[in-house]
Amino acid sequence: MQYKLNKKLEKYEKLWNEAVAAFDQGEPRIDSHLLNKAQDLRRSVVLVYRPSALVQGALVEYIERLKQVCPEQYFYRPEELHLTIMAIFSGTEQWQKEMERVPKCQQILQELLKLQSPFKVKFRSVTASQDSVMVRALPLDDSLEVIRNAIREVFVRNGLGDMLDRRYKAFGAHVTIMRFSKPCPNSKRLLEFLKETRETDFGKCEVSTLELNWADWYASAETARTLEKYQLR
Repeated sequence: MQYKLNKKLEKYEKLWNEAVAAFDQGEPRIDSHLLNKAQDLRRSVVLVYRPSALVQGALVEYIERLKQVCPEQYFYRPEELHLTIMAIFSGTEQWQKEMERVPKCQQILQELLKLQSPFKVKFRSVTASQDSVMVRALPLDDSLEVIRNAIREVFVRNGLGDMLDRRYKAFGAHVTIMRFSKPCPNSKRLLEFLKETRETDFGKCEVSTLELNWADWYASAETARTLEKYQLR
């Protein structure tokens, strides 16, 4: 039986409803940083999961369809697709100072994650926020929340609790596939397409390997660097 994340579902439904209103009015939120990513100095260290080749292929196929409906936006490349487990620190221009604590974070994660069991995630349901299009990742049990809470607890015990959940407390799971980099004249058609394909099934994965990545805000392939990989028990 699928683990029911009621509060998380409510938050995604709120984001979807806000997106519906924005797209219907032809007013999606444009990410101004995408006009010149080279000038965006924000960097993050994030624990992520990369979908399997099968799921990645399904996501890429959908992205190609999305490009036909709403071209000239910012689309994630195959190697950039990821599910965020936990942002160790997120989107800051003062990232050099944060990096001083990352080796300690790596030690903690190494010890913690080897005790965690692999878990299954179903990638199903297209959704959106005012500035992006996403694919929901639905855990089949509570393992993702167990891992997140374990990370929070051990970071607090080690004096690193201030690094986590700065923008918002991590909830649910999704893969971002598109962001608005410029106005979208046919946003109403985009909305129709998203509604028509909202229940698309992209497949299922067993999450057994996680990556700790240093990257820019968009996890761009040209800047991303893998700091460490962790094998779940």
